[in-house]
Amino acid sequence: MRIFKKSLPKNRKLSRKILPWLRNQFPERHGLRITRLEKLADGWESDNHLLEVIYGEGQQAQWVWRVYTGSGDAHKAAVEFESMRKLKAAGYPVPQVHLLAVEDPPLGRPFIIMDYIPGQVLWPMLKHSNQTESRVLFERFSQLFVQLHQLDWRLFDESIPKDEPFFLIDRWLEGAKAALRQFSGMDASSLFDWASERRDLFACLHPAPIHQDFHPANVIVKPDGGMVVIDWTNFTVSDARIDLAWTLVLGNAYGGMELREQILQGYQQALGKPVENIEVFEVLACARRLFDLTISLTRDPKLLGMNAASAEAMRADMEPHRNVYRRFVELSGLHMDAFASLFG
Repeated sequence: MRIFKKSLPKNRKLSRKILPWLRNQFPERHGLRITRLEKLADGWESDNHLLEVIYGEGQQAQWVWRVYTGSGDAHKAAVEFESMRKLKAAGYPVPQVHLLAVEDPPLGRPFIIMDYIPGQVLWPMLKHSNQTESRVLFERFSQLFVQLHQLDWRLFDESIPKDEPFFLIDRWLEGAKAALRQFSGMDASSLFDWASERRDLFACLHPAPIHQDFHPANVIVKPDGGMVVIDWTNFTVSDARIDLAWTLVLGNAYGGMELREQILQGYQQALGKPVENIEVFEVLACARRLFDLTISLTRDPKLLGMNAASAEAMRADMEPHRNVYRRFVELSGLHMDAFASLFG
């Protein structure tokens, strides 16, 4: 079941502030007015509202008004809007996007407006289904994951050179180095040395569109059984194994190695072949998760575009993050002070 929060009096004020802007953006929807504005469960990087409108001869629409928070909010809004627009055009199941507001948005924060998808989040459905139903749902989840990676990446990014097998990993590592330079005391030199020593294992000749946070809590199952993928703020084109490794790390964090193995087996079955050298990508995914955690809990979560409530949720339940730390040490053999200070 989708989570709604109790309507607040200030929602009426929000409606009055955004309504003139909406009417200006949708001049063809005559007489547009807001009939419902309710808080949805917030994302890690956004505040989300259900926005229901009526216009014309009783026509209705249900939208999600997704307002971004923290550092890089305008960039995230633009990335998510453009990626979903292109994914929808390519036939991939995502919500239809309608509006992007990044320059002088009403209320002063960037946002997008997209279709609301009625249905249930896949994660609790997997938990509460019987074994047969859960297996079918998981197979469809795996097929959806592979389907994304098999889309023509050139529809999304034509700048990636051909026949340069190390371009993607070099770009990833340079991006990670640049991001960490913003934070004093975040020494990752041993990690980068470890990756350089294994550079050949990261070769990739087939770029893919990747989500970078693909898990069952970001999949909505519609009443007709169709699945829709949400939360595209980290979309890019890169090595599909970067995407898969992140999902494996989350699976191990919250469901143990058994869930990690189930995800990998499901993906390989849908792909029709084994995935090579996935463990080296898991090391990078573990490091990404652990750096995010360390910065969020020891600095300011807004620096990563995360809201304070999400950081507190991470702090309140550290066991999944300990699982990530254990997996990182197991696969890499590395000891990094920044992580050890949190986990010992």
